[in-house]
Amino acid sequence: MDLKGKSVLVVGLGKSGLASANFLKKQGAFVIGFDEKAEDQFKKEDRNCAEESCDEIYYCEIPDEVIDKVQLVVVSPGVPLSKRIVVLAHKKGVEVIGEIELAYRFCKSKNIVAITGTNGKTTTTTLVGEILKKQHKDVVVCGNIGLPFIDTVETSSENTIFVLEISSFQLETIKYFKPMVGCILNITPDHLNRHMTMENYIKAKMRIFENIDETGYTVLNFDNSVTRDSIGLAKGNVIVFSKNRNQFKNVVFIEENKIYFTFEGKTQEVMRKDEIFIPGEHNLENALAAIACTLPFGVTKDTIKYVLKNFKGVEHRIEFVTEINGIKFYNDSKGTNTDAAEKAINAFESPIILIAGGYDKGESFERFAGLIAKKVKKVFLLGQTKQKIASELEKIEYRNFELVSSLKEAVEKSFKYAKSGDIVLLSPACASWDMFENYEQRGKMFKEYVNELLT
Repeated sequence: MDLKGKSVLVVGLGKSGLASANFLKKQGAFVIGFDEKAEDQFKKEDRNCAEESCDEIYYCEIPDEVIDKVQLVVVSPGVPLSKRIVVLAHKKGVEVIGEIELAYRFCKSKNIVAITGTNGKTTTTTLVGEILKKQHKDVVVCGNIGLPFIDTVETSSENTIFVLEISSFQLETIKYFKPMVGCILNITPDHLNRHMTMENYIKAKMRIFENIDETGYTVLNFDNSVTRDSIGLAKGNVIVFSKNRNQFKNVVFIEENKIYFTFEGKTQEVMRKDEIFIPGEHNLENALAAIACTLPFGVTKDTIKYVLKNFKGVEHRIEFVTEINGIKFYNDSKGTNTDAAEKAINAFESPIILIAGGYDKGESFERFAGLIAKKVKKVFLLGQTKQKIASELEKIEYRNFELVSSLKEAVEKSFKYAKSGDIVLLSPACASWDMFENYEQRGKMFKEYVNELLT
């Protein structure tokens, strides 16, 4: 793909968009940047980066005629494809792709593991990276996990193994992207404010294996109804993972509390499931998926066992913060939907004081409220959805909740209420955008407020 002298429009100047613009500039393209945010809403360093990477920049609005002078549009994952300028590009026959597709077209290596799913993406992606790094020298973990794929392709070789976390938003804009291994961990309702229907959301996730051929592998969760039903549509060699043994040729499973895998006609025992360090049934599922994703690369059972016994988890995913007066604090800010938050709650046997609520993505909280009533001593609700969650709790006559106006207030009140042996868990079941820049900022602030309790 030769971009020298071509005009390219980058829509959305967040982390992915700025990385794309920078790469395009290096390729000799004339780069036009556009973001709906006002110029003064950008951090100084991001604004400087945009000015260095873009030959023209439009903030807030962009004239329609810009489309007439570009040969390619690169859309950031945070930008809905329904945006006027994107729709106009499609109408005028201008190719529209995302950063993942752009990076793939310049990537020298075909050794790509792509991981998507509603929940567990970051933990599984990190685990896969750690397992592969034990046996392979050149492994890069990137994508939705923090480091844009496009930032890594120039320094890679044909032997590099890429482990990519990919969101449904990123999958909407692929075209030729073909991973060697494509994995769908699970699919439950999420991002319905963007995708509009569950069917659209599922279609976006399924795109991960649309270009895989007979040389590649599709990894699917047999225990999730949506992914199980898609096995017949999967391309390439299918590897399933499940908490129970089944008839599939390539499978990772549990039998009598031990983890096994069958691959290329050989069954091997890996370890006892209770030897995995990170807690929770959902993390057991993530571990099974990680094993499945690494089997095509010839990893040994000893390598897998070593990593799973020693991997301590990732930041903002049921992350232990500290213990004060016998009260343990956990940061699960990545719990941005009800399914993730429910898994966090179910990971603990001890009494839980929950902090929940945030940006409204259009999800129902009925089932979530039912679990709170069964397992949570008290819940402090904040953010845009606090009243919505409270209404569901009132319907089932659960009264032990309190509405708060800030995360700091929630932390302080949780500490006052909790007793020795209790757990204070931040697992919002919502996105963070009503009060914070992202879930990482929310998690960091939670940890700061918790540590202030020590002073």
